[in-house]
Amino acid sequence: MFFNPFLSILRFIRDRFLALWPMPRREFMFYASLTIVFFGAYNIFRISPLVTLSADHFKLISSTISENGHMEPCALLRGLEDVFIIVRTGSNEAHQKLPPLLNTTLPCFRHYGIWSDMEEEFAGQHIANGLDEIDSRLLEHHPEFEYYRHLQEHGRDTVASAESASWADAPNTDLGRDTPAWKLDKWKFLPVAKKAYRQHPTSGWYIFIECDTYVFWLSLLAFLWEMDSSRPYYIGRQMNIADNVFAYGGAGIIVSNPAMKKLVARYTAHTEAYNELTISQWAGDYVLSRVMYDAGIQLAELWPNLEGETPSALDMKSLSTKGSHIWCYFVATYHHMTPDDIYAYYDFDRSWDVFKRGLPRHGHIFRHMLYPQMKDRISDWDNLSPDIKSENATFEKCLRICEKQVDCLQFSLTEGTCRTSIVAKLGRRQQPSKQVDSGWMMTRVKGYMKVMDALCRRQGSPGWMLS
Repeated sequence: MFFNPFLSILRFIRDRFLALWPMPRREFMFYASLTIVFFGAYNIFRISPLVTLSADHFKLISSTISENGHMEPCALLRGLEDVFIIVRTGSNEAHQKLPPLLNTTLPCFRHYGIWSDMEEEFAGQHIANGLDEIDSRLLEHHPEFEYYRHLQEHGRDTVASAESASWADAPNTDLGRDTPAWKLDKWKFLPVAKKAYRQHPTSGWYIFIECDTYVFWLSLLAFLWEMDSSRPYYIGRQMNIADNVFAYGGAGIIVSNPAMKKLVARYTAHTEAYNELTISQWAGDYVLSRVMYDAGIQLAELWPNLEGETPSALDMKSLSTKGSHIWCYFVATYHHMTPDDIYAYYDFDRSWDVFKRGLPRHGHIFRHMLYPQMKDRISDWDNLSPDIKSENATFEKCLRICEKQVDCLQFSLTEGTCRTSIVAKLGRRQQPSKQVDSGWMMTRVKGYMKVMDALCRRQGSPGWMLS
């Protein structure tokens, strides 16, 4: 839809060929040259990420560039008003995790809702109860709603803050997190979808996110601008339970209006059956996918653009299903982001010159957000190096082990255990009691970035990956 001017010129040249054929050699050469020039220009603009940033597809709000040259948060794509944002949270985390969303881009949207396991007002925002329309027999008697009943009767402040805070950091298992808040979370997906559609049934797109999802809205809305919201789309980062594929909620789930209409209709007509399914499953995003499939809508996978992990833990050298490196693709979301992460990436978003550099890719994130934090040595830090090389090492010995391994990019030492890695990751801070120190081979990591950029150019710099 973006290339009509080029196509019109090409059609004009074609028509001139047909009208004047046969023609003198000079005129033939003239039109042949025009064809080559415009066909070449067409292909250059067709693959350029900057095409989607033309004035015809973006509408900057006036006075959106601040004095320091940063893009103000609401200077986003035209079509902002056609999106409804669904924020799913819980009372145990909302007061800690909502402020970064409220202080950055969420208020730019005209249409959004925040749903939790209890109704409350916070920071001038109404947080709605996402579970109150579930079958009253379940709410009043089912053991998975014990915590919900406690919240409704006694409020969030009656749960020890230390206990509820620990739930957010509880380790993932094969059946999710075994916490009262997690057991409630799976029940929110379908009722909240129904509430959102009822609140604004004319939105072109409905986007499910969590409080620790960071969305590069400029990129994601540029992608959606190219999509037809009148078609039934269910888009997400694929995840599996056995052989069942579904869109992972933490990476963001995108649903077009017709798909949302079918989802809500199917759920409304078979609520009891899907309640039984929810009881038997641990993941609400999986249950949502089952309703989608039953309504005749298959998942369109948008990975690695939608990412279910934090960039600090990603292997950006790994390959997509099309054989290109994650490093090369546009980035639209990350998950498990801390409040500090969200503010830092928001600042990056504002300072990124999209008109000169195009939409940011995972490789840009590594170069500008992760690499500057890497050092020769950081104490109390785990860079997620996996390969055990010695169980009786010092930091200096571990460094020498990595130096001798020509493809080693980083290493870590945990209580005498030396680990190395051929993948560069930033990792995360650890408590001093863990006794983890990490180091990076900075010259090699710098070379690694150059190699990855070269590989992307060789692969044609893939952008979006919808399959």
